[in-house]
Amino acid sequence: MAGGSALPAEILLSKRVQEMVLHGEEPQKPYISRDDCTNEAIPSPPSDLIPIIDLSLLSSSEPCSAQELQRLRSALCSWGCFQATGHGIPKSFLDKIRQVARDFFEQPMEEKKRHAKGVEEFEGYGADPVPAEGQSLDWSDRLFLDVYPEDRRKHKFWPENPKSFRSAACSLYTSTARTCQR
Repeated sequence: MAGGSALPAEILLSKRVQEMVLHGEEPQKPYISRDDCTNEAIPSPPSDLIPIIDLSLLSSSEPCSAQELQRLRSALCSWGCFQATGHGIPKSFLDKIRQVARDFFEQPMEEKKRHAKGVEEFEGYGADPVPAEGQSLDWSDRLFLDVYPEDRRKHKFWPENPKSFRSAACSLYTSTARTCQR
């Protein structure tokens, strides 16, 4: 992290990370980045690899189902996340989703700002909301959208460009929900 006095979080969060980088600004507190070299002890992950869970095994009646369920429980308790396989969502569809996301983030800043969130909001384009006392923020911009229930969608945050964004996001939700219901 860059030295010097930190700006109030509200001021930092009103800027976009991409703009800060283009202007040569370095991350200040409360931001953290992959390049941070601090003396603080960073806890090691429980293993070198993010746990991989085969979702198709969870709905089976085979004995391996209980074992995979225990692996899922362990992954969530130790990592808080996992990589899912056996979900039945085609790779070509996931590639399309990744491309639509890339297309959104590669747009000019002015287009992305049309979907900007306020510093106190969670939903929309921008950085994390104002942190709690002492909380660090990721040195990144993101787009967070409520997808379900549908009546909670705030369409002002839903990008119109790329043109396929909205339908891709809804299709991803539908595919994920279908997977979870199996």
